[in-house]
Amino acid sequence: MSQQTKLWVDLSQEDLNILWALQQEMGLSSAEEVMQALIRQAYTRAVIVCPNCGHAAQRTAEDEARCTTCMSLLHLSDAMWQVAVTRSA
Repeated sequence: MSQQTKLWVDLSQEDLNILWALQQEMGLSSAEEVMQALIRQAYTRAVIVCPNCGHAAQRTAEDEARCTTCMSLLHLSDAMWQVAVTRSA
């Protein structure tokens, strides 16, 4: 069973209009669905994907990250995350 958490946000009238327009454009039934979709989209854009195993990695420095699944150390080079070191689990 998944646990849900309520998030209360104060929105201006302009923000509410934007939210309503997005709801219509996305064909969603509620403002909550719009917010959930926007959060998932933002996460997808921000997440670092380990090129070794495909799981999400955690940034440890500006140009470094670590994958806790396969233990790879990643380095950002030419705007691409590359495996610098792969460690055995």
